[in-house]
Amino acid sequence: MAPVVLSLLLALAAPAGTPSHEFARGKIAFQRAEYTRAIEILRPLLYPEPRLETEGEMVQAHRMLGVAHLFAHQNDLAAEEFRKLLQLRPDFRMDTLIDPPEVVDFFNTILEQQAAELSALEAQRREAEAVAARRRRGANEPCPDPTTIDRRTVRLSRAVSFIPFGAGQFQNGQSRKGWGFFAAETSLGAISLGALITNFALYGARPTIRCEPAANAQDEGCSPGYKQGPDRSRSELLTKVQLVSGGLFFATAIWGVTDAILNFEPEIVIETPLDGRPPARSAERRGQALRVAPALFPEAGMGGSLAFRF
Repeated sequence: MAPVVLSLLLALAAPAGTPSHEFARGKIAFQRAEYTRAIEILRPLLYPEPRLETEGEMVQAHRMLGVAHLFAHQNDLAAEEFRKLLQLRPDFRMDTLIDPPEVVDFFNTILEQQAAELSALEAQRREAEAVAARRRRGANEPCPDPTTIDRRTVRLSRAVSFIPFGAGQFQNGQSRKGWGFFAAETSLGAISLGALITNFALYGARPTIRCEPAANAQDEGCSPGYKQGPDRSRSELLTKVQLVSGGLFFATAIWGVTDAILNFEPEIVIETPLDGRPPARSAERRGQALRVAPALFPEAGMGGSLAFRF
């Protein structure tokens, strides 16, 4: 239910009729298992010409179309979508823990059939990235040999997106946004907790009303000619500070989790030169994700470790 709600929020946020809006609508239909409707919405975003803005959206659209066609018993169209997905991202793999077994088996069959073609595409992409890197550094510097680069794919955990304090933003490579959520949630949480502890330490769970003499005064809980002392009002002020800052903390945390899930990408590519130089960036956004990112590595077994990489 949560992914459907988040996709609905994204659809409402995007202007109607734009590719982003239609993509969000197609994603909602797919998550609801309305595969025929998902096909009707997503296919015009890719055919006859792609209308989506990013490669990540195109990869997701081809994946959703492939799965939708498969469950609609249109195996030929499903195979075609998976082939185009692999042409965009040759190292893409289905998640055996999330994707249905029939989808994983069908995709792996296409993967075996395209093995030779994918190897050629991978070599071409490495060469293109090497040429692009050379252009960025300047034409006078030598271009690195693609064969000297160790390239591996790391799968990220969607569970990290549900962790507050900017963890999901760090994993998505949005370090500035991550530090913003971290600072805001830490400050609001500290203020709320500090107000609670101070209130309890000074006045207890239920502060007593202390009355002071005052001419012509009549406060609730005090005799005529007396007014409430400052302790009650101070305790009430601390309670208000605690509730307001606590409410803002939870609102910011929900905002951060929602943002992290909407920007989540299941895989990143790490390119490490074999000559000992710092890792290269296969894409600007993914490179940032590798610099400051908590990552949950499934290779460790059933558990996982959260690590910030600077």
